[in-house]
Amino acid sequence: MTTGTAGVWERQDPRQVANTLKRTTRFNDVGIGASNGVVWDNYLPQSAFILRVLTEIVTVFNAVTTNVYTVGSNAGSINNIVAAGDVNPLALGVYESTRSYGRALTASAAILPASKYTQSGTAATTGVAITVIEFEGGWAT
Repeated sequence: MTTGTAGVWERQDPRQVANTLKRTTRFNDVGIGASNGVVWDNYLPQSAFILRVLTEIVTVFNAVTTNVYTVGSNAGSINNIVAAGDVNPLALGVYESTRSYGRALTASAAILPASKYTQSGTAATTGVAITVIEFEGGWAT
């Protein structure tokens, strides 16, 4: 549903139930290594209460020296939702980001997450991560 802000589409269910945002990120997505990463398709609504963040490494990232996968809304760093130590891009599995989020990231405005993959050495030829952000509401109370 629209929010009244031009170009902002928030994922909100009018009932008090959990909502999710999901993004599949690949090692070769256009802009994945750029300072602002690859933006997701939908915003987290203002005042959304982030309950949980899970990332599954479906295919390992295989750059020779450095493999770092992050998600965030902080320009340049892109790491305030999934930080570098939260996920091991070299091992298959599901990883939970364990920091306390609540409304901290969305208290003042809707945010548009982005995914970022940093690599060095010989470039990666594989790598797929799926991140799910589970949140409630985005309501004034």
